[in-house]
Amino acid sequence: MAIAVVHRDSPEGRAAIVYAARVAVRRREQLHVLHVLDEALGRDAESDRSALRAEVQATLENGEVGESPWELRINGHAGDQLSALRALVDSSGADLLVVGMRRQSPIGKFLLERWLQRLLLEVEVPILVVKEGAHGTA
Repeated sequence: MAIAVVHRDSPEGRAAIVYAARVAVRRREQLHVLHVLDEALGRDAESDRSALRAEVQATLENGEVGESPWELRINGHAGDQLSALRALVDSSGADLLVVGMRRQSPIGKFLLERWLQRLLLEVEVPILVVKEGAHGTA
């Protein structure tokens, strides 16, 4: 099987990637880094992929899991970013999805972020939510 992680250029997104990589190494499973572009895939798709690969690899190296194998999966969207992400999760064959979340107040924890609420309701695989600073051993 595989482990998928949502790529977001934020501290919580980087924490999720490092945590997911550690889980993938421990389980000896493939890591799929999922990224949804803000627009449909266009002319600069290959340069976007190269920049994202470099960013993810730097995150893994900073988290001391730079040697772990991973695959980048990208999808564009034409309006509904979450549907594009859900399609990536479905196509990845992952049995676990890891996402990052900001630390929040008790009310914020109750309400969650809107995209995360939809993700929890619409994705069929278990979801592990990682908070920023959760770089501990998996």
